[in-house]
Amino acid sequence: MSRPIRVLHIIGGGEIGGAEIHILDLAKHFSPQEVDLHLCCLFPAPLVQRARQQGIQATAVPMKSKVDLTTYWGIIQLIRRVNPDIVHTHGVRANLIGRVAAKLAGVSRIVTTVHSVLENDYPDPLSRFINHWSEKMTASLTDRYVVVAEYLKKNLCDIGIPASKITVIHNGVDEEKFSRQSISTTLRAELGIEDNVPLVGMVGRFHPVKGHIYLVAAAKEILKINRDVRYLIVGEGFQRDEVEALVRDEGLDSYFYFTGFREDIANIYGAINILALPSLSEGLSLTLMESMLSGCPAVVSAVGGNPEIVSDGKNGLIVPPMDSLALAAALLRLLEDPCLTRRLGEAAKRTIEERFTAQRMAERTQAVYRHLVT
Repeated sequence: MSRPIRVLHIIGGGEIGGAEIHILDLAKHFSPQEVDLHLCCLFPAPLVQRARQQGIQATAVPMKSKVDLTTYWGIIQLIRRVNPDIVHTHGVRANLIGRVAAKLAGVSRIVTTVHSVLENDYPDPLSRFINHWSEKMTASLTDRYVVVAEYLKKNLCDIGIPASKITVIHNGVDEEKFSRQSISTTLRAELGIEDNVPLVGMVGRFHPVKGHIYLVAAAKEILKINRDVRYLIVGEGFQRDEVEALVRDEGLDSYFYFTGFREDIANIYGAINILALPSLSEGLSLTLMESMLSGCPAVVSAVGGNPEIVSDGKNGLIVPPMDSLALAAALLRLLEDPCLTRRLGEAAKRTIEERFTAQRMAERTQAVYRHLVT
């Protein structure tokens, strides 16, 4: 193909989470001679604005529900206008509308990236059932699945997707975001936290699958031994009020700092001593990889793709999921051993630099596109 491969990515885009950052990083690191990326968001904010600021050709086609037929027509019109070689979908809502609209618009190549296990993203049984069937009904329309972790490939195979249709491309981190020039040292001062105060951080949306309640329970245990530790919680989501109420009920108000969503993520990792990631499920966590690239060691639960990045005792610590006592013990181990914390942080940084960069992720994704169009 003499011109770049034109690809239309379709995603909900109602938040800035791992999948959204994944697309932004792909767009930044794709070769313009290889890929001409366009983006369609099914929510009017915030991703479409963030993408445009980055120079991405982004369009919002708001979708009220999966049966909003006017939105299907809008997506079909957009596809015909962009005339992509490939439609690339992310997330259950985008998978349903994107796959159907692409076929109706005459696009013969469809890629779907799987970022997580569907069942774990929908705690409500009815929502889980509906989304499972909406995914199953259109799965055959996808020509190539990309998964961000090895364990997700196994999950797809278990539900009947042929292994021959699945490519594993690990998430990658944009190293420029974490250069020394990008990091400010004023965050602790902004929050009124002294430089010598141990600070544990948790970054992510407020959703039951992220396990915030286990960090709160661990903090209560740590308080019995070390009253100096503070906790920085970054992110937004529907469960935020519930978690804040839990912190108040446990009498931990003075130990927790809730910042909401922050753009200056490099500053977060520069301010904390340890990242806590007590998730019940993960794909391949960008939060984890970003903290590791910053030299900030993590305590993670043994779920999803976490063990594909973290080797226990070598570049971080791994604990069982839903085990607040084990989480507390691991955090205390690092808090009480600065040499171990520093050694794990240095090893964590090397792990990302050697294996999990955004450039490598983009190059492997380009290879998938080339294979499909040749």
